[in-house]
Amino acid sequence: MNQIPMTPMGVGKLLDKSFNVYRQHFGAYFLLALIWFGPFLLLQQLLLIDLSNVPLLMQDTEGLEFWEAMGEKFIGQEEMVTQNIARLLLYLFLVAPLTMAVAYPQLLAGATLLTKSAWEQQTVDLKAALKGALGRFWPLVGSTLVYGLLAIAVVFGFTLVFLLIGFLFTIVTGSSIETFLDAGSDFNPVLFFIVFLFGYLLFLLGLVLVPGYFLLRWSFYLPLVLFEKGGVGIDQSWRLTKGNFWRIFAIFIVLSFLYSTFSGGIQVVILSILGTSIISQIILVVLSCLLMPWMAIVYALVYFDLRVRKDGTDLQEMMNKQLDQSTDRFSAEEPGAAHE
Repeated sequence: MNQIPMTPMGVGKLLDKSFNVYRQHFGAYFLLALIWFGPFLLLQQLLLIDLSNVPLLMQDTEGLEFWEAMGEKFIGQEEMVTQNIARLLLYLFLVAPLTMAVAYPQLLAGATLLTKSAWEQQTVDLKAALKGALGRFWPLVGSTLVYGLLAIAVVFGFTLVFLLIGFLFTIVTGSSIETFLDAGSDFNPVLFFIVFLFGYLLFLLGLVLVPGYFLLRWSFYLPLVLFEKGGVGIDQSWRLTKGNFWRIFAIFIVLSFLYSTFSGGIQVVILSILGTSIISQIILVVLSCLLMPWMAIVYALVYFDLRVRKDGTDLQEMMNKQLDQSTDRFSAEEPGAAHE
């Protein structure tokens, strides 16, 4: 089948394209998520939830008023977490790292291959996508570990600098928590709350913009490792995203808002009906496997859009360079031609 030309897309067109791709090839993407994330999510539920205290079908709230029953169901969501330290440690040091280092890159790589076929109007083959992603298994794992270590370092460094600035601020102003809470001082708890809230919001904003800037610029390492088969992909991602940060940032802000709104809304409905039951947890696992492919499709489309923009820019620069060289040669030859 003939390929359609790839052209740059705006934010709206990109999101619309992601919905269309997912709708047309829903089965392949959903099975991909079930294969890679389904087992890890179920294992997470088994390790983190005390199944002996959770009903199978529906939480019993008989005899309670409506709002009391709703409160009981949502409070139960916190109470069902297991107190078994061994299981918590097993999840933190085995299941969670394997999910991030194995399931995460394989899902994104497989989704990227499926999306490439869909965008080029070729046959979308789940088996071929799984095989292609597994063929780059260790490079994807290695580059993901490098990205994770960089993420930890950047976030830790920013947090350290922020705390240092806060410490210097308390020294310069001569204030402390005890000063704010001291009833006999010029400060009061209300002022302390305002200052604390302002500092917390400033920290969150800085966390999104400063570490977020680097993490977003590095985040397209995975398809580069998948397709170009060379290096870790971090520095290539940095060059690929040059001049496109704010557009990518806007896309993922919209994506996060839509995902959290849709996912949170469905979770509220499920918990309000079934409460903290085994069935509700299984439904939430299936919901995650339904939503993750869409986010992976957006990620893949953003990468292909960046490639189109980068290739177009490189082509334009090459043409301009050739034009400048031709002009220089013409200027150098002109005096000789006039002399003859």
